Amino acid sequence: MIGEFVEHPQYGRGQVVALFRNGTEWMVRFASGLRFRRPRQEFNGHQERAMSVISSDNALGALSTVAPMPRTQMEARQLIEALRVGIAPAQHVRELTIGLAAERASLGGGLNKAHQTGGAVRAVVGDYGFGKSHIVELTAQEALTRNFLVAATSLDLLELPAHRAFDIYSALLRNLRYPNNDERGLDPLLVAASEHPRLRQQLQELTPVSPDPLALTVEAISSTTSSRQRQTWMEWLISGRKAKTMGNPLPRGVKFPTLYRSGNNDRQIAYLLTGLSVVARLLGYSGLCLLIDEAESYSLLRPKQRAQADRFFSAVIYAALRDTQAHIEADSVPQHHFRDYPLTYGGKQSLFFLFTTTHSDNAMPLDDWLDDDQVLELNPHHTPQEIGQFLQQVMGYHAQAYSYEADERQGQIRRGAAEHLALGMRNNALSIREVVRLAVELFDLLYQYPDYSAAALLDELREQTR
Repeated sequence: MIGEFVEHPQYGRGQVVALFRNGTEWMVRFASGLRFRRPRQEFNGHQERAMSVISSDNALGALSTVAPMPRTQMEARQLIEALRVGIAPAQHVRELTIGLAAERASLGGGLNKAHQTGGAVRAVVGDYGFGKSHIVELTAQEALTRNFLVAATSLDLLELPAHRAFDIYSALLRNLRYPNNDERGLDPLLVAASEHPRLRQQLQELTPVSPDPLALTVEAISSTTSSRQRQTWMEWLISGRKAKTMGNPLPRGVKFPTLYRSGNNDRQIAYLLTGLSVVARLLGYSGLCLLIDEAESYSLLRPKQRAQADRFFSAVIYAALRDTQAHIEADSVPQHHFRDYPLTYGGKQSLFFLFTTTHSDNAMPLDDWLDDDQVLELNPHHTPQEIGQFLQQVMGYHAQAYSYEADERQGQIRRGAAEHLALGMRNNALSIREVVRLAVELFDLLYQYPDYSAAALLDELREQTR
């Protein structure tokens, strides 16, 4: 089972990396770069299946055949199954967002600023179940719509902790996404760059470091027709591992650059990330959007590891904001003892950086890095009107998923439940994830029990949310 590829109705295709609770829960690394531990039955093809009724006149007990479900109904069913566990599917994340008007305005403003002035940063802070991962996917969708490249990853204390800067850098580049297509990874960007002689020349003129790893890779790809050799160069820029098949295009006596996988490599990583945003701009994209989810694993690090993580995050923050901020001094990020690197590449960059974290005793020093308006505190106490709009959408999808016409009972629940759910959030009895789950459960009960009155269901909900 470990290593098997599976499909989730929200997150898409992913690979199982660990099993929990005798295999009833899976840790899956998805194509987007995010890792989640989810129940097995959430994945397509692994839901509990009810046995078909066996015909009494069939001596062999053959299962009755069932007509295939229409595609639109299947899609609605998958959406409802995702909502049933409190998650909005990625393809519907924008329409199924409850409230967050101020947060969405801040994110949109940050993306605009990154494109216009070179960079912007947002930190999203919230407790578990407050919708941080939803914000990450919402930002990804918004950035793709605005023609940004999007690189996202999810940190994990064991597999991808916050202090392993180069591993985070590699994960981001392997999960690079492109607007208007399903391509993934760094390859499409570097191949496109290698096909433009003027772009290659611009990189050589812009880089303050010689030889520059990024410009060297683009030039090497352009000078060979061997797909294998191209692949080894692109893999080197991602992983830092040099292969003999790469060759050495540098003149005799010029030292081949090293990608530092350990030590004080934060400056080199920030330099390369801003360089990739420059390449994106030169190719006509709006810029590069970096998204790091689950940064709360930072609080579980040892003091020395937290100091290493601080250097990485402060380096990327400085690289995005540069002289438009007054919190981080460039000299506070140490150089690698073998070679000096600036924190930014030069040229017209466009880097948007967002990361999520949670309140804890060992929280990230956000006050030392960012202004107040760059920190989004999630406190999802949504209004009855906002929740009512969400219930309206859930009602429509639920009716489509189970092929029925919503009647007055569903309408009463849509109108009456919004106030109770909003009260539950104000009383801190419900998180946003619990609200999403309850929304589906309400319509489940009405569908499964035709004699269940809406008034009785609302009375029970009222008691639960006081």
